[in-house]
Amino acid sequence: MASAWERKRHCSHVEKAAAFLPRLLSEDSPKSEIQTVHGVLLFADISGFTALTEKFIQRSGTDRGTDELAQTLNYYLCDILEEMLIFGGDILKFAGDAVLVLWRTPPQELAKTISLVLQCSWQIQKKCGSRGTHVGQKVHLKIGISAGSMSLLTVGDRRRQYFLICGQVLGEVCEAEQLANAGEVILSATCWELCEQHRLRTKRLAGKRAVKVTGMDRMSWSERQDALRKLVQHSVSHCLEGEGATRPAFLLPSGRDVDEVLRKYVPEAALRKIYDSMPLGLLSELRPVTSLFIQLRLAEDNRTANLYRIVHSASRMMLEILCPHKGKINKVLLFDKGCTFLCVFGLTGEKLPYESLHALQSAMQIFNSCSTMLREIGAVSVAVTSGTVFCGVTGHPVRYEYTVIGQKVNLAARMMVHYPGLVSCDAVTYAASQLPPCYFKELPEREMKGLRHPGTVYQYVGVTEESIFGMALTKKRSEHVPLLGREKEIDLFVSCLKAYKALGQRHILAFEGPMGSGKSHLLTELAYLGQAAGHRVVAMELLEVNMRQSFSAIRTLMARALGLQDCELCSDRQRMLQTKLRGTIEESSFCLLNDVFLVEFPVSDKVREMCEAQRKMELHSTWAKVLEKTIGGEIGIFVIDNAHFIDPASWSIMAPMLRNVSLFMVVSLAPGYMRTESFCKAAAGNTTSQKITYLHLDELKPSAVVQKVCQDLGVVSISRDLARFLIARSSGIPYYCEELLRCLRCNDMLLFRTRRRGEKAEDSWENLITSAVEASPLAAASSSSAGNDGRVCIIRPDVNLENTVLPATLKESPSQPGGSAGKVAPVQAETGLGLRAAVFPSWAWTSREPAGCFPTASLVACDSNGSGAVLKTPTLGCDYPAEIALAQLDRIKPLGQMVLKFAAVIGPVFTTQLLSHMLPAGVRHKMNCVLNALVSDNILKRLKNTEVPEDVRGPTKGPATSLQAESGVERPPLSKTTVEQQPGVLAFCVPLLQEAAYELWPERQRVALHCKCAAFLEQHAHKCKSCSQGDFVAFHRFAVTSTQDGGSCQGPAAQGDSRSWEDLVLAGEQLKRDRTHATEGSLQARWERESSSYPGVRKEVMPVYSVLSSSPGNCPLTSVAGRFLAKSEQTTELPSKTDGKHNGACQCKAIVESVLVPLARHYMAMGDAARAFYYLLECAAAYLHVSNGYMALMKLNEAEVLRNSVEKTENAIARFEEATFFSLKGEVCCHMGRLKLAKKMIRKALSLLKRQFPQTSVGAFVKSQVEKFPCAAYVARRASSLPQEARRKRLAWLLRQSCCLSLLEHLFSLEGTSSGQTFSRLAARMKANTDRAADSYRAADSRRR
Repeated sequence: MASAWERKRHCSHVEKAAAFLPRLLSEDSPKSEIQTVHGVLLFADISGFTALTEKFIQRSGTDRGTDELAQTLNYYLCDILEEMLIFGGDILKFAGDAVLVLWRTPPQELAKTISLVLQCSWQIQKKCGSRGTHVGQKVHLKIGISAGSMSLLTVGDRRRQYFLICGQVLGEVCEAEQLANAGEVILSATCWELCEQHRLRTKRLAGKRAVKVTGMDRMSWSERQDALRKLVQHSVSHCLEGEGATRPAFLLPSGRDVDEVLRKYVPEAALRKIYDSMPLGLLSELRPVTSLFIQLRLAEDNRTANLYRIVHSASRMMLEILCPHKGKINKVLLFDKGCTFLCVFGLTGEKLPYESLHALQSAMQIFNSCSTMLREIGAVSVAVTSGTVFCGVTGHPVRYEYTVIGQKVNLAARMMVHYPGLVSCDAVTYAASQLPPCYFKELPEREMKGLRHPGTVYQYVGVTEESIFGMALTKKRSEHVPLLGREKEIDLFVSCLKAYKALGQRHILAFEGPMGSGKSHLLTELAYLGQAAGHRVVAMELLEVNMRQSFSAIRTLMARALGLQDCELCSDRQRMLQTKLRGTIEESSFCLLNDVFLVEFPVSDKVREMCEAQRKMELHSTWAKVLEKTIGGEIGIFVIDNAHFIDPASWSIMAPMLRNVSLFMVVSLAPGYMRTESFCKAAAGNTTSQKITYLHLDELKPSAVVQKVCQDLGVVSISRDLARFLIARSSGIPYYCEELLRCLRCNDMLLFRTRRRGEKAEDSWENLITSAVEASPLAAASSSSAGNDGRVCIIRPDVNLENTVLPATLKESPSQPGGSAGKVAPVQAETGLGLRAAVFPSWAWTSREPAGCFPTASLVACDSNGSGAVLKTPTLGCDYPAEIALAQLDRIKPLGQMVLKFAAVIGPVFTTQLLSHMLPAGVRHKMNCVLNALVSDNILKRLKNTEVPEDVRGPTKGPATSLQAESGVERPPLSKTTVEQQPGVLAFCVPLLQEAAYELWPERQRVALHCKCAAFLEQHAHKCKSCSQGDFVAFHRFAVTSTQDGGSCQGPAAQGDSRSWEDLVLAGEQLKRDRTHATEGSLQARWERESSSYPGVRKEVMPVYSVLSSSPGNCPLTSVAGRFLAKSEQTTELPSKTDGKHNGACQCKAIVESVLVPLARHYMAMGDAARAFYYLLECAAAYLHVSNGYMALMKLNEAEVLRNSVEKTENAIARFEEATFFSLKGEVCCHMGRLKLAKKMIRKALSLLKRQFPQTSVGAFVKSQVEKFPCAAYVARRASSLPQEARRKRLAWLLRQSCCLSLLEHLFSLEGTSSGQTFSRLAARMKANTDRAADSYRAADSRRR
């Protein structure tokens, strides 16, 4: 029987939302915080769940393994809940792999109800007691049952409320479940006393009052119905399929009260989507989140009222702490582990930067508050983990919950138990927090049930004295290589420093740039230059955590200036301050330093008598004296990295000081912070602009990126593809480039070779690919070939960087240089079809900053005289790296998020027709409105086409072409969409947003969407009209019928029309520009210049025969070759499925980018190797058709890797596909000037096509005699006798043979030898016979119609 999740159900918004609640709450909301309930409790726990999680992760990786785990658990849990609902159970609580169910009944009916519950349990154990999985791990079910009276508690505040069951019954049912083994049902002692014992066969447990049920006399149908009628429930019911099961309806109050009740209990993330008419399946996502498990160990003898007070106070306090950082309490559980809270940061719509840091700070606040406020708590344990989890709906379609499932959730639950009484975190959270090691303490490794390799566990200790006084610059300056691309900034520093030294002019240099732009490296370099010039430099780095610590910035700065960082004790700091500042400030003023330096000078009478305003003025005066003393009349430089993290208390002191004290300060700032805006305003102000220079750090130029990569890799040059990838993905941000390289190297995706001039490589396909990639290297201008041994770096041939995956460990964490981001190990992913894809840091897809997010401010730069001048007024704060892509996505309304997620499956550029085809029918009418809003918010951008002449705008209605008539393929009628759409092409403004949105899809939904997308694009997978349409591999679709007829994408897809074709052309042109013009300026020009030196790898390769004729030793083109080229173009024509516009210009270049390449990607994502191979061949043929030999080579290389990865089954890759593969290889070899290898490939193709070509002169003579025998009549009779499908398949084979023989004829004619001429004549004769056979099949096809 199909799972309940697969059945079609139509529910209202209220019904969907109310399914998050048990009947106990939906029937009548609790009228008081404590309510007594009578009934039978069942606690079912799935054993082996943690081990199953580990199996899935090991087998499929973090993301896919988490998705498979959630899907497996959901279907298993759904089957269990189906039986419970059939028997009248009320699902109270979900706890990951466990569920708590209530049968509410009057006390006098407990015995009958226990029998009903037992019969339900036996039926569940019979059907679901043990279940295998495809990873080889079995899961089992354990059930405990208890009965009696219990209390329903409602805790929380006015906005959010949570319910839980407590009492002796709960304790007994938890104990019974713990006593159960796999497949067993245990009754508690109380339940045994209350039940109908005569029905049961039981076994006593040694030393326990609970009993194990070994059998029972089943209730009759009438007894069971009678027991169901006596349950406390309303009569109105929803019917469940199966055994006539019922789910009592929800009797919620009407009007606004419904929304009020639902908002109190239903998670906001789910409720928003439901009210936006989203299908239930779209509520689930794979998201990187941070999970907190909080356990309060409570005394066993706590009274209900006292227990309520403790949990209620704790929940309110947690909500106050979590709310500012958008953390949510997902569950409150009162099971065997005491009172447990599961809190989550980063749920849908709630993502913020610095999530892991906020989670750790919240965890420490909760830990301290619970420890001090609630004395009745025996111990508080908090565990924090970060990673990708399943966030979505689990349970049954009529009763489910919104929760998180995954390895990291399991790990947090285990850590909470095994590391009690402290705040613990995993290694990912430790790294993502960006905090220095002094905030943590490594904990001893402990064995945790079900977890083989939990990794290092740390204790978060919070702020320490070392963290208060010891924050120096963390970046280390390299003594061997210069700082690239920052010459302008260094020159500005030197000139301002000279003016300060010569004239005593105070000055502040403020460098603003996004995280990773090299601010820390620049400040380290400037600090070194200042020290080298003989100046005293006081340098420090601030962190986000410093913003919440009063006087943190000023304390750290002055402590380092005064040397307090080496003083461990308070008394030592007091003595140091008195020594350094005696005579500078009055003795009565030392007490003003208490709060700043954590000292305990006695408060003087003078200070005690001051009012608040006087004390503030005195404090500022004291700080000015301290600063003047610290500088000591000498030239000093203050360097503050991440000055945007200056706390408000420090800023109140520093702001006046910066205006009045003569000093030289260098600071770095990130956009989007209040402090950054303050510096901007000060730089633009009339009174301070002469003293503050504000400079935006531009991205590195492409040439500087190449130089940096060569420096970091220790090579003299890198390949063109590697350079393009790094320049495009890093956007000129140095740190991103470094991390991209680190991930590539750790995943073994780079090859290093020593360049040897004049060395002749073996003539093989692998060496051809290597030579093509190495042929156009980009060298670092400053690199020394002698020092680097002439090494070059390229991408491995089996690596496909297009199929990139954002890692869960870094997706949500700030990748700020200098922190602990480097601690996270890179990940390598398999595409499932043999192609390796890089798993890159989430910030690797940075784009330009969208406008409109933060106020603008003037940027000021210093001229030669040191005066300030306004340069430009960019928008602040939005040029953030990709670690906040999810945060940006979550700021969008749910409907907009959904549209972006669907568009992300299509790709970075998409058409509105394709998007409408993929969207659920219920939201298509809102698509245009949503897209317009996304465009206005600079999330998407519209691509505009050039004006189309009036006479070609409409669809062509003329007769079919002659070749259409010959092939007998009719054009499908134009589609008429039912919903009016605004046609057009859109693209993501920030490519990273597309990557992040795509990865939110669970695997099954993602594959289904790839299937829908492929079904639409296949309608347009052919040549343009100016090229007579048709497959790029002649009659390809007819030769491989299994690929076209038996695939997984045959479903409803709108037939193509002329407008859809035009939009796909426009999309393809944009994709081509993105691929070939990923960079701007000198580097792109350099690529063009250098590629002209390597004719074999030019971006636009000349036709094959032009290349051959220009090669050394080759003769000019003959008329035969010209006829071959013309005829081969004609034989590849095939009638199309759609109408395309015809304006005389070839549009195939765009179609290959927007249709064929995406089709290969979609089928790879679906795991369909045969279709992926089919479209990779189409891509290669298309690139050859548009004279782009280099891209044809790359696509054939992908096909080679895919072909090698596919198991050698009979139908894995069709014989015709194999032949086409080698035939296209031969054509590419011709483009690359490898004539010998081309002959080898063509011979192999002919062999697979069952048309052997001889190797020797004797064989050629014999073959030529055979070819003289007439066989036209036989061929004509055979063609007439075959059915249409077989005839067209044979025609495809003949056309491919003709193409191969034409190429061989030409290749041998170029040799200029007698044997070459012999083979050339033989190839021409064989081709003529093949063409006559093809004509016979065409004629037979025409007669049949």
